[in-house]
Amino acid sequence: MSTTRYTVPVPEFMPILETRQELNDMAMQFPLGTVDDRNGGYYLLDHDATVLAVASDSLCEELDASMEAAKRYHSTHPEIDKESESVAPQSVEADPAIATCAQVATIGVFEHA
Repeated sequence: MSTTRYTVPVPEFMPILETRQELNDMAMQFPLGTVDDRNGGYYLLDHDATVLAVASDSLCEELDASMEAAKRYHSTHPEIDKESESVAPQSVEADPAIATCAQVATIGVFEHA
């Protein structure tokens, strides 16, 4: 379980997720959680921003690829922005962690569909 990508040391007690399935399982346990990319890797956060786990270097590579695919998909489908504007509450500001989680979840569906 390598975590050499992280620019901040990962605490020894922190769970390290090695597979997409482990990430999905933990996300099911914490449905209000988000995935946040920072410090060179990805953190699974609870709704109150408590760090629940980190992704291993190999899982980070998968998530990097998913994020890039999501960005490419989003850039070729500008209608997504218009659709989300019509259904999103206007008083809520976008949270980058939620956007990251949505991108990862979305591309995960496309990759495994």
